[in-house]
Amino acid sequence: MGVTEAHYSTTAPAEVLAETPKAAEDEKRPESVRTAVASELDIEVGKNTRATSIWVVVGSALANFSDGYQNQLVNIMTCPVRSEPQANLDQSSSTNVVFKHLESDYYTSSVQTRISNALLVGAVIGILMFGFTSDRWSRKGGMFITSGMVTIGSLMATLVFQVNGTSQMLWYLTIARGLSGVGVGGEYPASAAAAIEGSNEHFDTYRGPVIVFISTLMATSAAVVVNFIYVMSLLGSNNNLIISYHAINAISIFIPLLVLLLRLKMRDGLLFRRSNFKHNTIPFPLILRRYWLRILGTSSAFFLYDFINFPNSIMSSAIINQMVPTHNVLTVGIWQLILAAIVVPGPLVGMYLCNRIGRRWTGIVGWTGYIVLGFIIGGCYSHLTTASNIPAFVVLYGLLQCMGHMGPGATIGLMSVESYPTAVRGMGYGISAAFGKAGAAIGTQVFTPIRDAAGPSSTFYVAGGVAVVGCAVYWFLPEGRDLDLEREDEEFEMYLRENGYQGAMKAE
Repeated sequence: MGVTEAHYSTTAPAEVLAETPKAAEDEKRPESVRTAVASELDIEVGKNTRATSIWVVVGSALANFSDGYQNQLVNIMTCPVRSEPQANLDQSSSTNVVFKHLESDYYTSSVQTRISNALLVGAVIGILMFGFTSDRWSRKGGMFITSGMVTIGSLMATLVFQVNGTSQMLWYLTIARGLSGVGVGGEYPASAAAAIEGSNEHFDTYRGPVIVFISTLMATSAAVVVNFIYVMSLLGSNNNLIISYHAINAISIFIPLLVLLLRLKMRDGLLFRRSNFKHNTIPFPLILRRYWLRILGTSSAFFLYDFINFPNSIMSSAIINQMVPTHNVLTVGIWQLILAAIVVPGPLVGMYLCNRIGRRWTGIVGWTGYIVLGFIIGGCYSHLTTASNIPAFVVLYGLLQCMGHMGPGATIGLMSVESYPTAVRGMGYGISAAFGKAGAAIGTQVFTPIRDAAGPSSTFYVAGGVAVVGCAVYWFLPEGRDLDLEREDEEFEMYLRENGYQGAMKAE
């Protein structure tokens, strides 16, 4: 019997009930009737119904799919542009060339950086802001706002060519991407907390795989979908990048809109309704005293992984573009699609391993694969990056990303959301994820000068070296596979009482 059932069950133990005439009578009832009775008992004690919990998980999964779609839009749109003027879009490197072709005088490297960083900076703001509000206010309420922001930001980005004046248009796009970024970032702590609390009520044994499914698997699957739409639109429009831009951005409007509708069926989980700071001051000094070491660990792991994963994801399109002899945008897009597809089995394996061998060891196995493949690619870089060896490079690069998404990519979010009690889960996860985005921003800035100073292969050696540190950090992270979320809440509340906190932590 799970802990949640043990604490909130309104019936006697099964072995006692089995001896009573009523129990024998219940056993004769049809399965559908017994399920309905169980659902009624769940409602009486405050648990969500099984169907409601499923809606919470599905809504969180689709929200993370939307976020992965937005992140991949940035990767497609911000592939480096060749410096020489482009007379023929068929020989261009990415959709970024649309803006370079329209007004090269305005679309400088600083403008490109500004637009690509807008989503990242917005995400940091959203993570911290909605990590706090999802704990202080509501998981459901915060996610309504974040989905709305992503919808509006996506609509604005799609309509960018309706803005008069190139300079105004590019600033408008920066604002649109930043708005989407706040929504994307806000989704991370709110949806992760909602999903783990929803799965805890009816699927606690599988909460690890559930979180990997709604987060990493959805994000990697979204990358495949974006690249597929991009390639199909290029094929259908004879490599017309403006049409392709509209195609991939227009679809991004409807995904968060669907998420918004799904969340009408959502309800905050029992754990959150039983333990929160809605009506009381949050005792930050006490929280930091108890959880500072966990915050340091999960934040460091997040930082290290995003430090190497984010720039590596962006560099892939640039490297492939250099390897394709004609720099044909469709050929580059097809190889990017294949690369994205190779990554997807990673989180699927991570879903299995996180329960089989635990979160910590799954992460360490992934980091180890990153070390091995990083040094192999670095050592063979000059041979791999020739036109004749594109398939070998894409496979090895895909396996590198696959191992990352199987290990730390699949488990760091899970470990961060499990490491903190319900009342501060959003904030704990939010701080950790914000450090991850900071790592992504720093890594993006650092990898370019490293490549310039030590050669393009050097970044893979750096990635392998950082992965060694990642293994060491993971060794000290708390294992959450057997963690009892409800008992963690009880111990946290007891700790607060013992240290003089007098506020009530129940909303109902």
